[in-house]
Amino acid sequence: MWLGLDDTDSLDGGCTTLVFHQLLKDLPCEHGEPRLTRLWPFASRRTRGNASLSVELYCDESIEDWLDLYWKEHILPLKGKVAKSNHSKRTQYPSDPGMVLFDKQPDEEYYWSAVRGEVDFYEGGKQWGGMGRIGAAASCAWRESNATWEGIAWRENERNVSVESLRIVDSMEGTFLCRDPRSKRGLISPRGPCPVMFGVRGNSREVTKEATEILLMDCSPTIGSRVYKTNQGSGDHLDGTVTDSVREIKRMKGGHVIINNKFLMFSDSGDVNQVAQWLQTHDEFEVKGLEYKNQIHVEAIRILSSTQKMRPLCECGTRMKSMGTNQGVKCPNCKKKSDNGWIKTPRNPLREGWVLPPVDKRRHLAKW
Repeated sequence: MWLGLDDTDSLDGGCTTLVFHQLLKDLPCEHGEPRLTRLWPFASRRTRGNASLSVELYCDESIEDWLDLYWKEHILPLKGKVAKSNHSKRTQYPSDPGMVLFDKQPDEEYYWSAVRGEVDFYEGGKQWGGMGRIGAAASCAWRESNATWEGIAWRENERNVSVESLRIVDSMEGTFLCRDPRSKRGLISPRGPCPVMFGVRGNSREVTKEATEILLMDCSPTIGSRVYKTNQGSGDHLDGTVTDSVREIKRMKGGHVIINNKFLMFSDSGDVNQVAQWLQTHDEFEVKGLEYKNQIHVEAIRILSSTQKMRPLCECGTRMKSMGTNQGVKCPNCKKKSDNGWIKTPRNPLREGWVLPPVDKRRHLAKW
């Protein structure tokens, strides 16, 4: 059987990963590897990173009675919490927990729809609660085709992680996005009031578990930890790439850049924004990004071709110069003339290959 949970927290505190951790500790049956699933980043009712949880249970339908009581005593009381954001004007909705139980995994297509767009409730199974049922069912539908792991610990009070432990974990083969390579600032601990002490990521369960244990040896007191299998770093939210040529570039207030009134590069996207500013009319480019409100929020960009207009070179090796409007060009050295006033020559790309934002500006789902 498959159990899913979502939407128990708010910006003012709480964390669905902790609620799920406590549920798993109390379960009267065996279970598989717990999963943390990131869904569509633009979901209207998301709190922060739009994560949901699921796990396979090794039991039968009799677990429903236990879950029903657990829901009423421990999860339903979490409904209705809400707090305003200090960083965004986006509307914050009250927490609306949802829990689902299926005798088999939901249709995989439901996961792909939920990670790439807004979806409605999934029909079937036993379901408790409100809007959280959407994310809970989508997490159950994930088939783990491209997985990483995250070790999460929750704090008792203070949030303090050893700088030396972080350095060790960051240097381990198989961990990723632990520190910003430019500033060396840690990326594993949130800054808000949520109970998470840290979340360390790895490309295998073994290395993530080891990294978690290292960090736990020298941090503030915790109330528990758990390693989750996740779709973070999978790129599942993106469906292919888009290729286009530059017709118009606008530099917007705040440093954002928009190309062809469609491709949006934010000011804090680092090299992505710089490449957008470097492009010129007729250059060809390819992007990866999410479409939202008729614009593509670019997460990666690649220059395909770029040319510049130059005066031709004379046979003697000197750059020719214009003789006036519609009068062609003339070599200032040997005086040879030509009607071909301009030639196109390739420009060396500002950056080669796929260009990504700084590590601290990438989505949870983005391939690192």
